[in-house]
This record gives sequence, structure tokens and C-alpha cells, in this order.
Amino acid sequence: MAALLARLKMTFDGQTYATEERATEIDIGGADNEPVLDSSGNTHTAEKLQPGMFKCTLLAIEGFKLRPVQAMKNGTIIAEGNNGLSFMMRNAKCGQARSIASGGKISATFYGDVEEM
Repeated sequence: MAALLARLKMTFDGQTYATEERATEIDIGGADNEPVLDSSGNTHTAEKLQPGMFKCTLLAIEGFKLRPVQAMKNGTIIAEGNNGLSFMMRNAKCGQARSIASGGKISATFYGDVEEM
């Protein structure tokens, strides 16, 4: 059986961040087609573009600083999976990363242009 994407190592601004195992969601973005009914009752679709997103739980290891994560704008994130899959997010912006929970866990969301490598 093939290995599942269970853990990511994220690198941005020269700093590498560990993520909690099995706690990362990668949305590569793109178009969603939503159903629309016209006045005659016929079904069509309307395209709605969605941004790429990385939603993860970062681990606050020794030397971790939260402010640089929050301040990310127009950054590049490399996400390397433990199964050989890798993703790159360009024009990355931190959407949310505010609190460090017990165990040194930080819920973080990043938005940008995602591509598979």
C-alpha cells in the first residue's frame, strides 16, 4: 500500500516548521462549479474561483517565533510530505495563526497560489 501524506515540513523565509502528524489540509484551489437555474428551469453552472489554502497545526519547537508567521505576506511556502509529495504556495499570506495551545500547537491557515511539485 502506498504511504499516505501524514506530515508536512513547511519552509518559508529560510525557517523550517514542523507540523502535527495527520493535521494538515491542502486545498490546491481552482474553480468550483455551482448549480444555477435559469428562468426556464434549466440547470447551468456558474464558476466560482477558490484560493489555494494550507491549513495545518504548526509545532512550537525550540526557537519558534509566532510573529514572523503572522506577518507573512507575498511569501513562498514549500510543503514537503513524508511520502514524496510536495507542494509550493506562491504569494502566500497568513490567514490565521494567533494562539499557542498546550503542547505547543498552533492552528495556522495560509492562502495563496498552490501548485503540485
